[in-house]
Amino acid sequence: MTHCVAVPMQLSHAQALLDASFLGVQQGANRMYEPDEPRFARRLSAVWLEYRWYVHERGLAEVFVKWKRVEPARCADTEVSVLRIHLLGHTPSLAERAQRVLETGTPTPEHLLDLFGEDGVRRECTSTGPTRITLEHWPLPAPQALLPEVTFRALAAVLLSPEATFDDRHEAVDRLCRERSPRVVEALLAALEARPSILSALRRLSEWGVTAALPHLERALALVDPDNPADLWALTALQRRLQAWEATTRPPSD
Repeated sequence: MTHCVAVPMQLSHAQALLDASFLGVQQGANRMYEPDEPRFARRLSAVWLEYRWYVHERGLAEVFVKWKRVEPARCADTEVSVLRIHLLGHTPSLAERAQRVLETGTPTPEHLLDLFGEDGVRRECTSTGPTRITLEHWPLPAPQALLPEVTFRALAAVLLSPEATFDDRHEAVDRLCRERSPRVVEALLAALEARPSILSALRRLSEWGVTAALPHLERALALVDPDNPADLWALTALQRRLQAWEATTRPPSD
């Protein structure tokens, strides 16, 4: 009996796969390829990262690639540990192309997360050698039960309170966002008006495609200390995601 040995996926192979799978699809924001960004070189991490944002109609495919941090010149031949695609919004075309990437690997039943979890994200997973390929289908907006009015007002007040700690605000955002509604969006935007660097609020609004958060995100970026490359990277990635969402609202270019 013969056994097939999965070939490890090098970064150059992963990039070629993505280029082929999403050929002809518009990129809604500039790619983030960390080794080419001197401002991120001092980010304390054992890995390099790359992000891409493909857009079509009202949907967004956010691609995330991770590999061991080596000298930039050696990246192309370095084995990828994670290749992950987040599907946001709704577009069957992007889902079909993302599926092509997933099917490059072999299903891994012990890691196949094909049911909706507590976060509402449906995950499918394959692998090729040690490279994990994951496709995440993020939930579309759906009617949800409203929080009691007193609870909503109390949580919104936490976000505006100058005495609230980082953890207080993070918990308030998490609890508020169990209700996905216009009033929650308004509460998060109001909090960012007063304090633009509430990362959890920026992250959630970027997931929902609320492009009104872009000015606040850009204010937060302007306030980041150059000696804080981790926050600089995180905020820039959220900025590009919102730019990609903004691209889905524009008519396609000829």
